[in-house]
Amino acid sequence: MLRSLALAAALSLPSIAWAHAQAAANQAPGQTTEQQPVPWPIQLGIRTMALERSWPVVDQVVLVPDGRTYLDEIAKWSAGARWPVLIEDERYAPLFVRGFAPKRVIRRASVGAMPTDRAEREQLITASAADAIADGSADIIDACLKRQVPPSMVVLADANDPAWTAAAALAAGRCATIHFSRESYGVPSATLGDEGFRKLSAELELAAERTSLPWKGLGDAIDAFVVCRDIPWKATPDLPPGSRIEITAGPFPTKPGQPISTLDALGRHSDGAWWAMGAGIFGSEARCAYVAMSSLFATRESAWLVHTYDGGDPWQKYDAVPAADELAKQGLVTQTWTRDRATLDAWRLLLMGGFGCDALFVNSHGVSTQFGMHGGGTANVGDVPVFDRPTMVHFLHSFSLENPNVDDSVGGRFIEQGAYAYFGSVYEPLLPAFVPPQLLAARCGAPIPFLLSARTMEGAMARPWRTAAYGDPLTLLATPARIGVVRTAPPDDGAENLRVRAAAQLARFRDAGDAAALVEAMRDLEYLGDDKAVAQAWDLASASDRAADAAPFALGALFRARDIERYPIAFAKSARKDRLAREMLWHLYLPRLATLDDKRIVALLGRYPRGRDPKIDLELIKPTAVRTLGAAGWSQLLDAAARDAAANGASKAAIDRLDALR
Repeated sequence: MLRSLALAAALSLPSIAWAHAQAAANQAPGQTTEQQPVPWPIQLGIRTMALERSWPVVDQVVLVPDGRTYLDEIAKWSAGARWPVLIEDERYAPLFVRGFAPKRVIRRASVGAMPTDRAEREQLITASAADAIADGSADIIDACLKRQVPPSMVVLADANDPAWTAAAALAAGRCATIHFSRESYGVPSATLGDEGFRKLSAELELAAERTSLPWKGLGDAIDAFVVCRDIPWKATPDLPPGSRIEITAGPFPTKPGQPISTLDALGRHSDGAWWAMGAGIFGSEARCAYVAMSSLFATRESAWLVHTYDGGDPWQKYDAVPAADELAKQGLVTQTWTRDRATLDAWRLLLMGGFGCDALFVNSHGVSTQFGMHGGGTANVGDVPVFDRPTMVHFLHSFSLENPNVDDSVGGRFIEQGAYAYFGSVYEPLLPAFVPPQLLAARCGAPIPFLLSARTMEGAMARPWRTAAYGDPLTLLATPARIGVVRTAPPDDGAENLRVRAAAQLARFRDAGDAAALVEAMRDLEYLGDDKAVAQAWDLASASDRAADAAPFALGALFRARDIERYPIAFAKSARKDRLAREMLWHLYLPRLATLDDKRIVALLGRYPRGRDPKIDLELIKPTAVRTLGAAGWSQLLDAAARDAAANGASKAAIDRLDALR
């Protein structure tokens, strides 16, 4: 009890000091104003900003091979220093490093395996997070007391779910308590019934209650939550009439059994009133670590805004240009594509080379597998961009998160591609369920955390409804300068960094002609984001007996350079033609299909369609393939696609759809 009282007493200290400083800075000379209460979401953003400002960031990234070493490294954080820690993989770790651009990247050797016993895993995760907040703490509450930083968020996790990596990092980085949940609820694409929803809601309330801090209203201690584990993202709870949204007219009336968003319905009392707002995180251990570390450390300097709607009411209310102006005032570099510049053809031109923004706002329409562009063009899941850095996404669209764990859905593909914060909808929400971009941008500047800024907080649409958020609900869309983040030099600890290691491998290749060393050098250079050096190394590796092994590490650099000469060569030689590699190939050449006459490129595209339904891409390429390869060549591509589909367990109906293209 004494611990909770001490934390409650400290609750307002950072936010009050910051609010007074802001008021003084904005006040005209000689002007006096009565101090007004700070709205709760701004208080939450101020508390988050104050914590980030108080915690210096070491200018390094540490790559670890496994979960146990990940926790060991996080536990090394102290009140005076923290740094990004990533479980090494070939997708998310390089993506993060390119955006963060640290002075050094190092690897740690494994310290052992995670415990198999659930209780031991829970204890280790909690102890590591507590150690990161304050050395030698008994638990997270004790650590927060030592730091005088009251928790503002609770984390609901399952120690056996791979999203525990996000739970550990966010507990440590946000000074948030963890409540471990062992109940099985289902996967994100499932729908949770009333009984399951009530169990989940009760678990979340128990998580808040166990902090012994005020949590039952907005503006007290606990105002945010994050669910780091699999749960269904759609639910059909039995809501009382006063908290339901009932639509009886128009093209989208509500009907019995239609779902709402689980994450929008959580954090509320039985009458629908909020006590906290939150988000969810799911995925592999490596991806969830990436999501958490991006939330805590990724830089946010730029925003791209794409507006596909026509003018007139109500569409003009969602225009992206005023939002871009508002974000520019906050120090972000903005670019906009509206109406005639937001057609399907224009979008596909943008896809070439990847998206290089820190935040992306798209106003669109459609279903879970398609999104509409200006002028009637319809993009498919294959048209989701490849990001070259961690990105926050606001996708104003229906159904994009209907099946968020399915990578052949719009929201699922955005998340797979590296969106570490994503706001969308699980079902048809109607336009007023989304906050207009200008208001969203103004809220972010207040500062209200990004995923909470996107929530409809007033009016009829503030009842439990259909929008949902992926990621850390406390992430701020603000530049490092605005937050006041300080980077400090890495320690001189003798750790071998990847730059030194890559140089040594290149020297080994030079001196001994060992192509395996060249492959290792390219791998490290790709992690470092040194695209120029990767491309130079590929020129050497492409003629070696290890070209197939080296090529996967060249593809990203060649794609970002829009190198249409060398990319297909590297792709053809690559031992690994996964979907990301195929997407980059298609993004480079899809805008060129009308004039493409290189038979080798056309054959590559036809042989390696993206996604689970090859018919989508084969329909796109058919006119070009028939023109360049002839009817016989086109039939050969269809035969190969049918063989692949059969080998991958596709149904007869799916294969028949391919035959219909003949």
